[in-house]
Amino acid sequence: MPIQHNIKDLERGLNNTARRQIPFAVSLGINKTLEDVKRNTDKRMLRVLDNPTPFTMRAFRVFRSTKRRLTGSVKAQPIQAAYLKWAEEGGTRTPKGQAIVVPIGQRVNKYGNMPRRSIGRLLGRSDTFSGSPGGRPGRGGIYKRTKRGLKLMVAYVSRARYSDRLRFVETATKTADARFSVQIERALAVALKASR
Repeated sequence: MPIQHNIKDLERGLNNTARRQIPFAVSLGINKTLEDVKRNTDKRMLRVLDNPTPFTMRAFRVFRSTKRRLTGSVKAQPIQAAYLKWAEEGGTRTPKGQAIVVPIGQRVNKYGNMPRRSIGRLLGRSDTFSGSPGGRPGRGGIYKRTKRGLKLMVAYVSRARYSDRLRFVETATKTADARFSVQIERALAVALKASR
């Protein structure tokens, strides 16, 4: 998502001392714009994702500009990016080798996820088993034996469908386009004041 600004316009009418402040001002403007992008991305995640975990909310990181390297970016870290891509691009996820685990009537945490090691605890009980009763396809999961029969505790599903609701690239581009010129001009004013 490259963003551009005509720095030459800023240089018109500046003396040599002021011109030397341009790289600092541009770097500051880039970093302020990246902060705007991250702030808006975090707000959007809270709005469009279903109660995201604190780990998910730490996904996006600002890689800052310096006055010697006038580039920067906002990127999702690899672990979070691996699953957030489904919210960004949409599509049908079919896991390799194992099914997607869906809790059925199980205790979940406030983010809608099963607590860590829940599967192991369930399978460690003598009254539960993992499988597909009667060998019927599509009925795999973890079942509990009860007096009334089998009770499905966790379902195994072969695919999950996602919509492209995050739209990070689209919204980040809009934010950057709207904020970059403003932040560059503010940064230049700060730099010129500091140079006096």
